[in-house]
Amino acid sequence: MKKQIPFLIPLFLFFVMCQNSNKKAETAHVFPSDTIPMQYSPDYPNFRMLILEGIVNDSLPFKVFFDTYAGGSSFSISDSLKNFFVSDSAFVQIGRFKKQMQINYLRSDQRNFFDADALGKNSIMVGWQFFENKIIEFDFQNQCILVYDELPDITEYSKIKIELSQSSKLIIPVQVVVQGKTMEDSVIIDTGYNGYVTLSSKHFKKQGIYATHSNFGKSTTCPIILADTIKIGDLYVINQNKDMYILYSNRSLGSLGTKTMENFSVILDLINYDLYLKKNKI
Repeated sequence: MKKQIPFLIPLFLFFVMCQNSNKKAETAHVFPSDTIPMQYSPDYPNFRMLILEGIVNDSLPFKVFFDTYAGGSSFSISDSLKNFFVSDSAFVQIGRFKKQMQINYLRSDQRNFFDADALGKNSIMVGWQFFENKIIEFDFQNQCILVYDELPDITEYSKIKIELSQSSKLIIPVQVVVQGKTMEDSVIIDTGYNGYVTLSSKHFKKQGIYATHSNFGKSTTCPIILADTIKIGDLYVINQNKDMYILYSNRSLGSLGTKTMENFSVILDLINYDLYLKKNKI
């Protein structure tokens, strides 16, 4: 029996080393520093917006329309609320995070975001730079935004590099298949767009594809067309319900809207400017 002990000790040490090696290989779990409830317009299913709760100057509660299309370090508000402020800036708090921002007043006699039934006059709009140097995750299924100080586990995600434009737009490449023809374009990540995607009209003209027209809102008529698939990175959204309409416009850049994004868990790394997507489980 004593002769077997020297033989067993190396085996035991080898087993311990393997266990430690496996532990080192495991990805450390990163917890969010904040979880912000998100009202994804359940009362207005055709008007999908990211609505948060916020406080301005530590005392004024507002609904917050979070629009990643908007850049800059300001927040927008109706000029009918000008009397609430004594300076051209204010502190905005969403969740645990507070930031001083310039005030951008919008004319109340012109149609704007605060005219939407889901928001109302007592609302403000902030852009993606409110969360600059943070990592945020849109969890559409659980209706919340998770805020991280470092990147969580992204082993199951597809990664897309974000290009930051001179006008502070978050731009990614997409592929859209329409009538069996593939079009590639760059689009802005736009949580303020209640749709799937818009593309520049030059792509449709080049492919000889012509859209029908449909009323959009109360008075505007827009060219629309059914898409077969939308591809972002390695992931697809397929037009299963025959309702995946896309718009085209004369703008040089299109938009990636919330109707596409809600199919995924969306992580925006606003430190390194990367987009991570994982298909939601049905």
